[in-house]
This record gives sequence, structure tokens and C-alpha cells, in this order.
Amino acid sequence: MSSTANIKALILDFGGVIYRIDHDKQKEVFESFGLKDFHRFYSQAEQDPLFREFETGCIDEAEFRERLTKILPPGFPPGKTDEAWNSILGEYDPDAVDLLMRLKTKYRLFILSNTNIIHYRVYIPQFYQTYGFDFESLFEKTYWSFRCGMRKPDAGFFNLVLRENNLRAGECLFIDDTLQNSIAAKSYGIKTIWLAPGKTFSGLFDNNGNVVYDK
Repeated sequence: MSSTANIKALILDFGGVIYRIDHDKQKEVFESFGLKDFHRFYSQAEQDPLFREFETGCIDEAEFRERLTKILPPGFPPGKTDEAWNSILGEYDPDAVDLLMRLKTKYRLFILSNTNIIHYRVYIPQFYQTYGFDFESLFEKTYWSFRCGMRKPDAGFFNLVLRENNLRAGECLFIDDTLQNSIAAKSYGIKTIWLAPGKTFSGLFDNNGNVVYDK
């Protein structure tokens, strides 16, 4: 029997699963302004405490910008902080959006995302401008780290979703493009698919919404 049998709920990452992001582009933008070791501060796998604090809402936008400016080299263009920070953002994967609209009738859908208010204010309006309705309406509930005060791979963040929605871990499938988050979810008893490089969210399901890839 497939390890993904009897799934009743999907808990989905956002960036890298539904929304296209580009860590390399962000690194190049910051390095073009003279921060040659940006990857030491922020990458898919590791983040400086500044970014973790911002993603969990421990600091606001003003403090984030102030502290980020201190990391940046002298001469960084004034007013370019948000532009450089947002350079990681791309667009929604249209195949993923189409799939979500079909999966909504088969599964309970949830978002569990490490993100921040500056990015949120870009990609949420971006969806409405493209599709004409609210992105969050596709889900029963969305869990954004900056609103919840927690982030993956912390157990509390996963448990929050399970507890608030009366979900059983073994009846949930978590899909994320970051390996350490997937490993953590599996250790908490949640069925998991790591969306490894080269894999796509839409490629995990057949036309009937059944999981066809569960490695």
C-alpha cells in the first residue's frame, strides 16, 4: 500500500512549491551591491538570526531594514533595500494553481510557510492581479510564520496546524522543497514528500488528485 494512502489533508509549503522563488537571483542582486558573502546570511538552508526573527514577527519592518542596512556595505543605494530583498520573488506556478483548485474538492488544504510581511505584501496582491480572486480562499486556513510567531522546522508550528484543525498527523501529507523541513515533519508522524530539485507540485498528482509520487 502506498505510504500516502488515506490522506485527508495537504499541508503545503508556499515558496518553491506553489510560488516560484530564486535564491540565486537574490544572492546575485545583493552581491552586485557589494555584499559578497550574502549566502552566509541568508539561503534556503540557513539564515542569520536577523532573518529568523523577521520571519517569526519578533521584529517589525523598520527594525529589519535598520539591521539589514548594518550588514550591507557602505554605499548601498538608499531606498533599494526592499527591492533587493524582494528580488527572490518570482511568480505563481500556473500548473500549481490549477491543481489547487481541483484538490480543494478532495482534500482539506493548508499553507504552512516561513515568510515575512514584506514578501507577503508582494505575492498576495500579485495573485489577485493575475487570477482575480484571493489566494488564501483556496485553503481552509493559511499559516504564515510572521503571523504565528513560529517557523519550520519547529515542532510547535506543525502542531499548531494539527491542533487547531483536529488533524491526525498520519492522515496529513506535508509537501516542502526544503529537506530539513521535510525530515522534521516526518519525525512528527506526518506523511511527507520532499519536493527535490527538478520535481514539481503538479507532477505529484494524477488527474483525479491522487498522489502518484511519494518518495
